[in-house]
Amino acid sequence: MTTPSPKKRPEPKDWHREQVKAAVRMKGATLCSMAEQAGYEPSSFYKALVRPWPAVEGIIASALDMRPQDIWPSRYDRSGQPRSSRRQKPSRRQAPSHRQITGAT
Repeated sequence: MTTPSPKKRPEPKDWHREQVKAAVRMKGATLCSMAEQAGYEPSSFYKALVRPWPAVEGIIASALDMRPQDIWPSRYDRSGQPRSSRRQKPSRRQAPSHRQITGAT
């Protein structure tokens, strides 16, 4: 007879973008108005709903009296630091400049 394995807690899921927009509206604001107050283009806050943008996520979360990792847990590690959204590309050796090739000074 096998011993039942302990059930893993499901990973918390990111809020759906409509949930975020509704929560902002319930606070009496809009993403556009928040963006303008923060000095961003009006459409920029909508971009944070579909891809990581820690600075904007922090502003939205603060307006909702929350932490960004509570709204977008997949974008943050356990310590609350943003996960790297960019792949680390291996550095390329820089091609020699024109001066190095021709010996010009």
